[in-house]
Amino acid sequence: MDSKEKRTRVGILRANMNETAVRIRRYTVDPRLCEAQDNPLPKATVEKLRQDADAVWGKWLEAHMRIEKLPADPADNALLELEKDHLQIDHEVDLIQRELISEDIFRAGGRTVRWLVLAMAVTAIAYIGLHMVRTESGSWDFEPWSEWGPVKYGEVMFWGMFGCLCYLLLTAATYLLRRDFDRWYQTWYIAVFLRSPFVTLILMLIILEFVEWYGEDNWIHDYILEEGNKFYFIVFMSFCLGLASDTAASIARSLSNGVCELVSGAVGKVAMKLKSAVADTSTPTKH
Repeated sequence: MDSKEKRTRVGILRANMNETAVRIRRYTVDPRLCEAQDNPLPKATVEKLRQDADAVWGKWLEAHMRIEKLPADPADNALLELEKDHLQIDHEVDLIQRELISEDIFRAGGRTVRWLVLAMAVTAIAYIGLHMVRTESGSWDFEPWSEWGPVKYGEVMFWGMFGCLCYLLLTAATYLLRRDFDRWYQTWYIAVFLRSPFVTLILMLIILEFVEWYGEDNWIHDYILEEGNKFYFIVFMSFCLGLASDTAASIARSLSNGVCELVSGAVGKVAMKLKSAVADTSTPTKH
């Protein structure tokens, strides 16, 4: 394997390990693993599952530390061994999950998918309805909003929502396929969908209005953002940001940290000026 392939596989391995850690935590705090009197599982089964969850968490921590200590260009055998260890850990988590599968998983997942499909349909109908205009001949025609001015950010928010809904639908369907949907995550889907248009709006504001700040050359300004091309650029970028909703939110948090540092610096300077204005000048100066 070349260095680029190794870096890619290490990134995938870390992402898979994080996903496995989430699963272990979910099963560890599953109500059916507690010692409540109304627990539907036999006491012996509960005790075994709790021990298995603790044991697999220990194995995960050990593998996690070995992955974090990998050099920039790890040996092929070391990387393959870590991938093998992850598969074994994931299999042991599957064995815990096997005892916790219930009809509630399917009902909660199916309900979430139905609501997401409904939200997609309502958003699409609203988008098309707001873009239909009556022509002089009396017929209806689809017309995008203006590519200039604040109105264009309506397109940004709609296409950010479309991308986010596609991401959430795929996520929900994937967990249903794995029989691993967690009903406690239903509110997470709502929160991610509600934040997506605003995160997309802020990031696209940087792209569309501050192109001079980040563009080393002017090909974006001279071609992509020209009249006629700008609508397709907005659709493409906004949909992709919605589709990568978690990554977009991380970028927005980095941006907000920079904004907070700017505000903190400005407030600090104002505070220093205010302090100097009320400083005690009665103390005689020493010569």
